[in-house]
Amino acid sequence: MWIIFGWEKIETPIGEVGAMHCFDCQRESRWMVWNESEWVTFSAIKVFRFIHKHELQCSGCSTVLPLLASDFKQIDRHMKERGSIERTPIHAALAARIEQQQLAEKTPLQMKFIKETMKAKQEYRERMEKQGETL
Repeated sequence: MWIIFGWEKIETPIGEVGAMHCFDCQRESRWMVWNESEWVTFSAIKVFRFIHKHELQCSGCSTVLPLLASDFKQIDRHMKERGSIERTPIHAALAARIEQQQLAEKTPLQMKFIKETMKAKQEYRERMEKQGETL
């Protein structure tokens, strides 16, 4: 009888938390919460889960940000009760955390470029809205 020892990694999407700006792909993207588990297996039977974590993932560029267990519980509870966290304090806190983590490793020159690009996009949107109002 052969006993095969190994491990199995399972990633499952839990749900979409909403649209937030991704500073890596420079666009407004939909962000998803994912559950990742790794199991010890014996003869392809899952026996012991040794890693269980939750992550936020950008749908545009697949950037992954880890979530604390407390953050996940709060997001999960809110999504089960109301369906979405969009336009809530939870959403605003996640957006601020994404910005802080993604911009933490940028150089001053990269930061200047990102800020100028965002400003130009905002000015363009405002001009287009203004032009649409005058037509």
